Amino acid sequence: MLGKIAGVMIVVSGLLSGTPMAHAQEPETLKSIISSQIEAFRKNDGVTAFSFASLKLRSIFQSPERFMEMVRRQYAPVYRPENFSFGQTSLETAGRPVQVVDIVDQQGRAWRAVYTFEQHPDGSWRIAGVQLEKLPGSSA
Repeated sequence: MLGKIAGVMIVVSGLLSGTPMAHAQEPETLKSIISSQIEAFRKNDGVTAFSFASLKLRSIFQSPERFMEMVRRQYAPVYRPENFSFGQTSLETAGRPVQVVDIVDQQGRAWRAVYTFEQHPDGSWRIAGVQLEKLPGSSA
């Protein structure tokens, strides 16, 4: 139950506040953040993976260990993708950057992850939420 609530909180927290994408180079920055976090997941490096989360998410999960446990349970395709590719970068209605990532999990199933970002006061971007959807027609 707590895990489901936490997963919903990730998506909701990604919708609460907004700042516009500052520069045209931001899509590459966002892609780099996602790639770095996935690499940290692959290495079981919770400290690094947690460092890419927004301050709101960090306050919800409070530790890299709790964060990693939630990701393992609820976001397995993101935690251990077989491969992934980047789709469109856009702004959501709140003016926050959104990056689409197409993922194939280790069982060959296709997923779409929609990452929402927020900009921190120091100008850095952090992941504010991820919405994960299994794509139709993907096989096990």
